[in-house]
Amino acid sequence: MKRTRVPAALAATLLALAAAAALAHEAVPPVGTPHPFALAERHEYRLDNGLAVTLVPFGTAPKATIMFVLQAGSSSAGGQHAVADLVAACLKEGAGTLSGPAVARLAAEMGGSLNIDAGPDQTTVWLDVLSERSSDAIALIGDVLRRPRLRAAELPRLKADMARGVAIQRSQAQGVAGEAFAQLLWGDSVYGRPLPTAEELAAVTIDHVRGFVSSQFGAARTHVYIAGRFDGAAVERALLAAFGDWSAGPPASHVSPSGSRARVVRLIDRPGAAQSTVMLGLPVRSPAAPGFMPLSVANALLGGSGLISRLDQSLREDKGYTYGVGTYITPHAGVASWLLSTDINAPDTAAALDLIFRELARLRAAPPAADELQRVRNYRAGTFVLGASSRGGLLGQLAFLDQQGLPRDWLVHYVERLQAVTPDEVRAAAAADLDSQAMTLVVVGDLATIRPGILALEALQGAEFR
Repeated sequence: MKRTRVPAALAATLLALAAAAALAHEAVPPVGTPHPFALAERHEYRLDNGLAVTLVPFGTAPKATIMFVLQAGSSSAGGQHAVADLVAACLKEGAGTLSGPAVARLAAEMGGSLNIDAGPDQTTVWLDVLSERSSDAIALIGDVLRRPRLRAAELPRLKADMARGVAIQRSQAQGVAGEAFAQLLWGDSVYGRPLPTAEELAAVTIDHVRGFVSSQFGAARTHVYIAGRFDGAAVERALLAAFGDWSAGPPASHVSPSGSRARVVRLIDRPGAAQSTVMLGLPVRSPAAPGFMPLSVANALLGGSGLISRLDQSLREDKGYTYGVGTYITPHAGVASWLLSTDINAPDTAAALDLIFRELARLRAAPPAADELQRVRNYRAGTFVLGASSRGGLLGQLAFLDQQGLPRDWLVHYVERLQAVTPDEVRAAAAADLDSQAMTLVVVGDLATIRPGILALEALQGAEFR
C-alpha cells in the first residue's frame, strides 16, 4: 500500500492542534475574586430653578457624554400614547435658528450625534462629544429643549415614519407577542400599550406636540448627567447660560402601574410558522424593595446569565429546542416586571414550556448548589462592572438610581451585596416572586401544530385562556 507523506508544515499544525486539544481537557483555572466597583468622585448641585446636575470626571479619552433626563414621557400625555414619541422625533427637526439637518451636522462636528428617546416615564436626550466641545453641546441641547421649531409641516412625514415602524413590528412574531403580553400584563396603562393604533397616531396634531413640550418640560423635572473629561467650570457656566432662566415647570410625578398577577394565556395563530415565540412573566418587586438583590440573582440563574443559565443549558444545550432563551427584570417607576422570552421549534413548543415550568418549580423548591450560585454571582458582578465602565453605562446607572430612589452607595456596594446573597435567599426570592401560577403567557405560532400540546400541559390546567 502506498504511504502518503505529510508535509512538514501540516505535521507541525496537526501536532499543535493535538496539544491544544489536550490542554482543553485540563482543569480550568479557578475564578478569582471579583473586584468591587469604584464610583468616580462626582460633583452634584442644583440651579436655582431646580435643574439637577451630576458631573463625573471619568476615563482618559478626550470625550464627554452629556445626558439630560426629563421626567416626562407617555404617562404624562393624558392618554394620548403617541404624543411623547412624536415629540422626541420633532425635537430633532430643528431648534432656534438651526434646521434639522443643521442640528445633525453641528452634533457631528462636535464628534457625536444627537439622540432623543421617549419612554413611559422619561424623555432622554444625550450627546457624546469631544471634550473641548462640551459647552457647545450643552448650548445645542438648550436650543433643542427650550426653543424647538415644532413645525406643522414636518408632522405628517414623522407620523408616516412612525406608522411604518409600527407596521413592521406588528408584522413580526416578537412584536405581536410583545404587544399582546404588555396589554395582558399592564392593561390600558401606557405600559400596556407599547404601540399606538392607527387612529391614535392620526389624531395627534402639532398642537398636541407643542402642548406637551410647554406643559411637561421644565427645569424641576430635569436632571443633567455629564461623564468624561471636561472643564467643570466651563460646563457650569454653559449650563447657567443655557438653562439658568428656564422655568421650573411642574414637579415630577409618577403613577406606578398595577400589573396583573393572574394565570392568563393567549395563543395567537401564525399559520405555517416554523418557530413559536414565547413570552412569560409577571410584575415583581422593584429594585428599591427589600430582597431585590436575591431576586436578581435568581433571574440570572434561570435565564439571565447566557449559556451558564439553567434554562439555556436545558432548552438549548441539552434538548436543542431553541437557539437561546433569556430572562429579564425591567424596572419602571416604583415597580418592575420579569420576562422570559424565547423562540422555540414549533414541534417542541409544549415540551419546552413544560421544561420551563419545571425549572421554575425547581428553583422555588430548592436552593441552588454553592458552586452554581458562585458562577452566577461572578457573572453578574462582571457584567455589572463592565456595564458601568463606560461613560454612557455609568450615566445610565446613575439615572437608574435616581429613578428608583436608591442611594449612591448602591453602586459602590453592589458587588459586595451580590456576593453576600445565599442559596436560601435565592430560593426564597424565587418562591415569593416567580410563581408560575401568577404568570401571563403569550405564544405566537402555528396553532394547528402547537395548540393541542399546550392545552394538555399540567402547569396550565385551570388557566384562563383569552
